[in-house]
Amino acid sequence: MDTTNSIPANITISKPQNFSLISIINKWVKKEQENAFGISILFIMVGTMVASISAALAIHGEIAYFPLIFTCLSAMGANVTAISQRPFKVVTWAFIVNILGNLILVIYQLIPYM
Repeated sequence: MDTTNSIPANITISKPQNFSLISIINKWVKKEQENAFGISILFIMVGTMVASISAALAIHGEIAYFPLIFTCLSAMGANVTAISQRPFKVVTWAFIVNILGNLILVIYQLIPYM
């Protein structure tokens, strides 16, 4: 009886899974690269819609300058990145900043009405 035989084993070391939001978005951008033109148009439409709601709330009653300035700059900045045909990754991140900032401002401006 031979008890000293070695058992072959294949050990593969894989990279640990990265579940950060940034890596998930960047992977989605790479996957949707072929549809970049249509998605960019959708980003412009949705970003402008949310920004117009935020701008309307900023000038309702007394004018709130900071929300109005941020809304205009972020919305037009995101639109310019898409219209000037920047890389899809830049357009996506500009849209994310635009949407998150304007949604926070909409919620902030709606608090007095609740």
